[in-house]
Amino acid sequence: MNIRYLPASIVQRVGALVVDALLFACLVLVPTTLIAWWFGPEARTYCEFRNGSESCRITPEALRYIRGVFWPIAAVFVLVYSRAIATGASIGKKATEIIVVDAETARPISYGRAVARTVLSVVSVAAFGLGLLMIVTNRERRALHDYIMRTRVISP
Repeated sequence: MNIRYLPASIVQRVGALVVDALLFACLVLVPTTLIAWWFGPEARTYCEFRNGSESCRITPEALRYIRGVFWPIAAVFVLVYSRAIATGASIGKKATEIIVVDAETARPISYGRAVARTVLSVVSVAAFGLGLLMIVTNRERRALHDYIMRTRVISP
């Protein structure tokens, strides 16, 4: 089926990524930090000053506590974020007026595909953005996770 669409611009995609990253920071990283400060182990870091420089390290107990708080909050964020993708767009994509659709049918994708696409997009960003570099190298402006999940990001 040949569907006509306008691929989302690089500026739109980067803008959506920035908005969604800020949401992640506000809704996952800030609560994780506050919970760790308020309820975490008392001795969490050790800092030393030597020759004008500071060296800090975290205790294993504090690191385990932070991970135990971070991963559940991050998992809930991914599940809620993916629900938004399955309905067409995350908050960042809505702000930049783009949507995620099936590459063949141009219809919204299923929730399961949205979760898998979200996880793959995190991997794309975490791998020094290598999966996202494809956006600038192809006409369709599809990232690696778009090819794998058979999706497109379009500007309706």
